[in-house]
Amino acid sequence: MGKTDTRNPCTKVCRFDAGECVGCFRTKAEVKGWKRLSDEEKAAINERIRARGGTVGKGGLKRRRKLDKKIRKLEAKLDVLRAKQKAIG
Repeated sequence: MGKTDTRNPCTKVCRFDAGECVGCFRTKAEVKGWKRLSDEEKAAINERIRARGGTVGKGGLKRRRKLDKKIRKLEAKLDVLRAKQKAIG
C-alpha cells in the first residue's frame, strides 16, 4: 500500500441513518460516486472513517463480528459468575 489508501471502505452493511451508511460512514453521494472520485478524495474519506473509529476494507466487518461473538460468550460467563457470587452472599 502506498501513501494514500484508496480502498473501498464498504463493510457490506449498507443501511443509511441520518444521511450516512451505518457500516462505512460514507454519505449516499460518496457511496454512489466512489468510482468517479479522485484518489485524493478517496484517501480523505478513508482517513475520516478511521478517525471516527471505523475500518476500511472488508476484513474489518469479519473481525468485528468475530469479536462481538467472543464478547457475547464472555458476557454470558460473567452473568453466570455473578449469579453464583450473589447466591453465596
